[in-house]
Amino acid sequence: MKKKIIIFTFFAVFLIISFFSIKLWNNLDFIDISINGIFAIFICAIMSFIIGSGLMVLAFFSSRYGYDEKVDHDLETLMDRHKKL
Repeated sequence: MKKKIIIFTFFAVFLIISFFSIKLWNNLDFIDISINGIFAIFICAIMSFIIGSGLMVLAFFSSRYGYDEKVDHDLETLMDRHKKL
């Protein structure tokens, strides 16, 4: 039941934001964006989505296969190493 509420809330917020974004876009009739500008906006949005998704996949992959546990968290030895240099 909790999952359905979260999914419903997500879609409701998405639809509200989409509605007001489209309404705002249509009210900005004094700004002319060429076809190249619209194409650039869509390409940037798609690339941002791909890069963000890729980084999230890498974070989950790193967490799942234990790469996060292999990090050396001993700050004292790191500080001593840099003081000697």
